[in-house]
Amino acid sequence: MNMKIIKKYRALLIIALAAVAGIFFSFYRMYHDDIKALNRFMASYDSFERIISFHTDRGWSYALDKAGEAVIELQARASLRLSSLIRSEAELMDQAREVADLSRRELDSLRAVDALVRSRNPDQDEVAKEDELEKECSLLRGKRKAAYVRFRELAGLKD
Repeated sequence: MNMKIIKKYRALLIIALAAVAGIFFSFYRMYHDDIKALNRFMASYDSFERIISFHTDRGWSYALDKAGEAVIELQARASLRLSSLIRSEAELMDQAREVADLSRRELDSLRAVDALVRSRNPDQDEVAKEDELEKECSLLRGKRKAAYVRFRELAGLKD
């Protein structure tokens, strides 16, 4: 009796199995795309971090141009759209945008410090302004690093 039912509904069974397989592969593909987007964002952040560290360590202003390119890429990668297959996807997307924004603001502050140093007049007001800008850079750097740690925690990655 079971064989008669299987023979009678074989085409329907094949279609149902194909639909289940299609759904499975569709979800797998969505999850895989989410993971790729997260990895690309983290790679862009690491690139920005290396360039900014290079500038901070050596003080070479041409690194700021490279950092500008890295920020543009980071902001593009921060506009990622994750599916609901990733845990805390909304918070993760918000955190990625926050990291990119803090990176941009830090770079703007570093450029302001660099411009002030280049037009150096030993004026007391400029020295005070430079100190203020360096404090702002340091504060933004700390916020950016904390935001990235939070991003990694939300992504389920621990250092």
